[in-house]
Amino acid sequence: MAHAEIRREGPESIGDLQALAGRTVGVLGYGNQGAAQAANLRDSGVTPVVGNRVDEYATAADEAGFAPRPIAEVARAADVLLLLVPDEVQPDLVRDEIAPGLRAGDTLVLASGYNWHFGLLEVPDGVDVVMVAPRMIGAAVRDRYVSRVGFPCLVSVERDATGHAWDTTTAIARGIGGALGGAVVSSAREEAALDLFSEQAVWPLVLGMLRTAHAVLTEAGFSEEAVLSELYLSGEPSEVFDHIARDGLFGQLGLHSRTSQYGQLRALAAADVTATYERFSSVLHDDILSGAFAREWSRPEAGEQLDELRREAETSTLARAEAEVRSRLQH
Repeated sequence: MAHAEIRREGPESIGDLQALAGRTVGVLGYGNQGAAQAANLRDSGVTPVVGNRVDEYATAADEAGFAPRPIAEVARAADVLLLLVPDEVQPDLVRDEIAPGLRAGDTLVLASGYNWHFGLLEVPDGVDVVMVAPRMIGAAVRDRYVSRVGFPCLVSVERDATGHAWDTTTAIARGIGGALGGAVVSSAREEAALDLFSEQAVWPLVLGMLRTAHAVLTEAGFSEEAVLSELYLSGEPSEVFDHIARDGLFGQLGLHSRTSQYGQLRALAAADVTATYERFSSVLHDDILSGAFAREWSRPEAGEQLDELRREAETSTLARAEAEVRSRLQH
């Protein structure tokens, strides 16, 4: 089995915030991650300059005391830039507003490996490119920093132009709280591939199974309210996943009845996963690692196709049934 190096805060402390001394840190984008990471950095003693376009996020940044400035202005002023805007807008934004302000010796910090790995970012020579990627939603990045619980975080150096890129990487990781839960040494390729794999292989299977289960159970005459409550509206699956994270995939089975344990493990032992394995392998190699998905998503019409797929999902039989049941149950 392959194992990654893990760096943590502790006696052998990861990251020295002195690596940021005398350098201006900029946070570009004040969405969920931007707001959380900016607040964490400030509480760590590194108050960042926030860059954001004029919108509701800029208003929130201003209310939080960050006095947001235009992104291009922050790119010129900062020495270390955290790129925390959505993946799909990064290539144009970097080319048009960020890259012109970058100087040799600056550092661009990515929170996702997607655009860098697939060659979609034009970053000037002489600029360090590193990744500090929390494996947690923004709200939890903030909450877990405040509570000192920590969260997993993937870190890597993608381009070390200065010879000091790792020092900057670990300092940012520590500043946002990414060393509390263990900073896993990774790469943009690994982060992007695993993220896309979850999104395109694991979760579609989960959604498809729930949709199929709904069809089978309602066709058998069971009520919509009972079926959807059993499948997910009760919130039980989220509780199960929470315990999986804390107790392990099989460790959490002890929280279920013996009848449930027997039924789950009996069915798992009998399951033929050949088709699933082949499907997952195809998604990983043919769609993701080949770059086919990245090329498809980069097409101008991809956004319109996403809107159409959402409309189809939102008008499906399951979606209509869910809306009715949620209304009746007053969710």
